[in-house]
Amino acid sequence: MTIEQALILAAVCSASIGGLVLFFSYQRWYLPLRSRLKVERLNREQAAGVPPSPRDYHYAISFDPEGFTVSDLRGRKHESVGMHWSEIWRATAFKRDLFTVDCICLFLARADGTGIELNEEMARWNSLVEALPKYLPGYKPRSEWFSIVAFPPFATNETQVYDRTEPKIAQPITGANAG
Repeated sequence: MTIEQALILAAVCSASIGGLVLFFSYQRWYLPLRSRLKVERLNREQAAGVPPSPRDYHYAISFDPEGFTVSDLRGRKHESVGMHWSEIWRATAFKRDLFTVDCICLFLARADGTGIELNEEMARWNSLVEALPKYLPGYKPRSEWFSIVAFPPFATNETQVYDRTEPKIAQPITGANAG
Protein backbone atom coordinates (compact mmCIF):
# COMPACT_ATOMS: atom_id res chain seq x y z
CA MET A 1 0.00 0.00 0.00
CA THR A 2 1.36 3.38 -0.94
CA ILE A 3 1.30 6.47 1.23
CA GLU A 4 -1.33 8.01 -1.01
CA GLN A 5 -3.61 5.00 -0.62
CA ALA A 6 -3.09 5.01 3.16
CA LEU A 7 -4.00 8.70 3.33
CA ILE A 8 -7.14 8.12 1.26
CA LEU A 9 -8.11 5.17 3.49
CA ALA A 10 -7.51 7.28 6.63
CA ALA A 11 -9.63 10.12 5.20
CA VAL A 12 -12.48 7.75 4.33
CA CYS A 13 -12.36 6.17 7.81
CA SER A 14 -12.30 9.59 9.48
CA ALA A 15 -15.24 10.78 7.40
CA SER A 16 -17.18 7.60 8.20
CA ILE A 17 -16.51 7.89 11.91
CA GLY A 18 -17.42 11.60 11.84
CA GLY A 19 -20.65 10.77 10.00
CA LEU A 20 -21.53 8.11 12.56
CA VAL A 21 -20.85 10.51 15.43
CA LEU A 22 -23.09 13.13 13.81
CA PHE A 23 -25.82 10.57 13.13
CA PHE A 24 -25.85 9.23 16.69
CA SER A 25 -25.67 12.75 18.14
CA TYR A 26 -28.68 13.72 16.03
CA GLN A 27 -30.59 10.62 17.14
CA ARG A 28 -29.57 10.77 20.79
CA TRP A 29 -29.70 14.50 21.57
CA TYR A 30 -31.27 16.64 18.86
CA LEU A 31 -34.45 14.66 18.14
CA PRO A 32 -35.40 14.18 21.83
CA LEU A 33 -34.71 17.86 22.51
CA ARG A 34 -36.83 18.91 19.54
CA SER A 35 -39.66 16.60 20.63
CA ARG A 36 -39.56 17.83 24.23
CA LEU A 37 -39.64 21.47 23.10
CA LYS A 38 -42.63 20.75 20.83
CA VAL A 39 -44.54 19.05 23.66
CA GLU A 40 -43.79 21.98 25.97
CA ARG A 41 -45.02 24.43 23.31
CA LEU A 42 -48.22 22.44 22.74
CA ASN A 43 -48.89 22.26 26.49
CA ARG A 44 -48.38 26.04 26.81
CA GLU A 45 -50.72 26.69 23.88
CA GLN A 46 -53.38 24.39 25.33
CA ALA A 47 -53.13 26.06 28.76
CA ALA A 48 -53.48 29.48 27.08
CA GLY A 49 -56.57 28.35 25.17
CA VAL A 50 -54.94 28.46 21.73
CA PRO A 51 -56.96 26.24 19.34
CA PRO A 52 -55.15 23.12 18.07
CA SER A 53 -53.41 23.53 14.74
CA PRO A 54 -53.72 21.06 11.83
CA ARG A 55 -49.93 21.40 11.55
CA ASP A 56 -49.58 19.69 14.94
CA TYR A 57 -52.65 17.41 15.15
CA HIS A 58 -54.87 15.49 12.78
CA TYR A 59 -57.76 15.26 15.27
CA ALA A 60 -58.91 17.37 18.23
CA ILE A 61 -61.13 16.39 21.15
CA SER A 62 -63.63 18.86 22.61
CA PHE A 63 -65.77 18.10 25.64
CA ASP A 64 -68.27 19.70 27.99
CA PRO A 65 -70.79 18.50 30.60
CA GLU A 66 -73.01 17.06 27.82
CA GLY A 67 -70.45 14.91 25.98
CA PHE A 68 -67.43 14.99 23.70
CA THR A 69 -66.65 15.56 20.02
CA VAL A 70 -63.70 14.53 17.87
CA SER A 71 -63.01 16.86 14.94
CA ASP A 72 -60.90 16.15 11.87
CA LEU A 73 -58.63 19.20 11.60
CA ARG A 74 -57.08 18.23 8.27
CA GLY A 75 -60.13 16.97 6.40
CA ARG A 76 -61.69 19.14 3.73
CA LYS A 77 -65.10 19.01 5.40
CA HIS A 78 -63.80 19.22 9.00
CA GLU A 79 -66.13 16.38 9.98
CA SER A 80 -66.88 15.64 13.62
CA VAL A 81 -68.16 12.64 15.56
CA GLY A 82 -69.24 12.61 19.16
CA MET A 83 -71.14 10.99 21.99
CA HIS A 84 -73.14 12.12 24.99
CA TRP A 85 -71.79 10.92 28.34
CA SER A 86 -75.09 9.10 28.91
CA GLU A 87 -74.44 6.94 25.81
CA ILE A 88 -71.18 5.51 27.16
CA TRP A 89 -71.52 2.06 28.73
CA ARG A 90 -67.95 0.84 28.65
CA ALA A 91 -64.45 2.30 28.31
CA THR A 92 -61.46 0.17 27.42
CA ALA A 93 -57.88 1.45 27.46
CA PHE A 94 -55.34 -0.36 25.30
CA LYS A 95 -52.19 0.16 23.30
CA ARG A 96 -51.58 -0.02 19.56
CA ASP A 97 -48.17 -1.19 18.35
CA LEU A 98 -47.07 1.31 15.69
CA PHE A 99 -43.85 -0.60 14.97
CA THR A 100 -41.30 1.77 16.55
CA VAL A 101 -43.58 3.34 19.17
CA ASP A 102 -46.81 2.54 21.00
CA CYS A 103 -49.97 4.64 21.06
CA ILE A 104 -52.25 4.61 24.11
CA CYS A 105 -55.90 4.42 23.04
CA LEU A 106 -59.32 4.53 24.68
CA PHE A 107 -62.44 2.98 23.18
CA LEU A 108 -65.67 4.49 24.50
CA ALA A 109 -68.49 2.06 23.70
CA ARG A 110 -72.25 2.32 23.60
CA ALA A 111 -74.51 -0.46 24.88
CA ASP A 112 -74.67 -1.99 21.37
CA GLY A 113 -70.86 -2.21 21.14
CA THR A 114 -70.37 0.67 18.69
CA GLY A 115 -68.32 3.60 19.84
CA ILE A 116 -65.44 5.97 19.26
CA GLU A 117 -61.73 5.31 19.61
CA LEU A 118 -59.58 8.12 20.97
CA ASN A 119 -55.78 8.17 21.26
CA GLU A 120 -52.95 10.13 22.79
CA GLU A 121 -52.04 11.72 19.45
CA MET A 122 -55.25 13.78 19.50
CA ALA A 123 -55.31 17.36 20.73
CA ARG A 124 -56.68 17.71 24.30
CA TRP A 125 -56.25 13.97 25.04
CA ASN A 126 -54.67 14.61 28.44
CA SER A 127 -57.39 17.06 29.45
CA LEU A 128 -60.12 14.59 28.50
CA VAL A 129 -58.50 11.64 30.28
CA GLU A 130 -58.12 13.71 33.45
CA ALA A 131 -61.76 14.89 33.24
CA LEU A 132 -63.42 11.53 32.52
CA PRO A 133 -63.90 10.54 36.20
CA LYS A 134 -65.95 13.74 36.60
CA TYR A 135 -68.28 12.87 33.70
CA LEU A 136 -68.40 9.08 34.11
CA PRO A 137 -68.87 8.13 37.79
CA GLY A 138 -66.89 4.97 38.44
CA TYR A 139 -64.32 5.66 35.71
CA LYS A 140 -60.85 4.69 36.96
CA PRO A 141 -58.47 7.65 37.19
CA ARG A 142 -55.49 7.62 34.82
CA SER A 143 -53.12 6.90 37.72
CA GLU A 144 -54.81 3.50 38.21
CA TRP A 145 -54.63 2.23 34.63
CA PHE A 146 -51.90 4.03 32.69
CA SER A 147 -48.96 1.90 33.90
CA ILE A 148 -50.92 -1.30 33.32
CA VAL A 149 -51.58 -0.31 29.71
CA ALA A 150 -48.18 1.28 29.00
CA PHE A 151 -45.98 -1.57 30.26
CA PRO A 152 -44.66 -3.86 28.94
CA PRO A 153 -44.10 -2.09 25.63
CA PHE A 154 -45.48 -3.40 22.33
CA ALA A 155 -48.21 -5.48 24.01
CA THR A 156 -51.91 -4.55 23.71
CA ASN A 157 -52.52 -4.64 27.50
CA GLU A 158 -56.27 -4.12 27.12
CA THR A 159 -57.81 -2.90 30.40
CA GLN A 160 -61.42 -2.05 31.19
CA VAL A 161 -61.50 1.35 32.90
CA TYR A 162 -65.24 1.95 33.04
CA ASP A 163 -68.33 -0.24 32.99
CA ARG A 164 -71.86 0.99 33.56
CA THR A 165 -73.93 -1.85 34.84
CA GLU A 166 -77.37 -2.13 33.35
CA PRO A 167 -80.26 -1.57 35.73
CA LYS A 168 -81.85 -4.84 36.79
CA ILE A 169 -85.40 -5.18 35.55
CA ALA A 170 -87.72 -7.29 37.68
CA GLN A 171 -88.62 -10.47 35.87
CA PRO A 172 -91.96 -12.16 36.48
CA ILE A 173 -91.66 -15.53 38.18
CA THR A 174 -93.24 -18.34 36.22
CA GLY A 175 -93.63 -22.04 36.60
CA ALA A 176 -93.22 -23.92 39.91
CA ASN A 177 -91.93 -20.83 41.76
CA ALA A 178 -94.96 -18.68 40.93
CA GLY A 179 -97.22 -17.51 43.74
